[in-house]
Amino acid sequence: MKIVIDHDACRHGGAFADRCLAATIRLPLGHERYCTAQVEEDGRPELTVALRMEGHQHTLVLRCQEEVESVMAEGWPAFLTAERVSAGE
Repeated sequence: MKIVIDHDACRHGGAFADRCLAATIRLPLGHERYCTAQVEEDGRPELTVALRMEGHQHTLVLRCQEEVESVMAEGWPAFLTAERVSAGE
């Protein structure tokens, strides 16, 4: 499954945004998604989460429950950290 979250279009911030992100990742189809722009059932076992933030798109592919839980706990910074790691910084 792939979900696209448009944080730029969301009016919520801070702790609410982190809780909303965690709930969306935990239950992509069973959560009121305030800033979810797209949900696509792509037939893949992993969960792809694309986050649009400050005019950029950051994408994480979560292949197991441990990765899902880690991103749920870390919140938005997980996307930026992964971006730096994949860029070789």
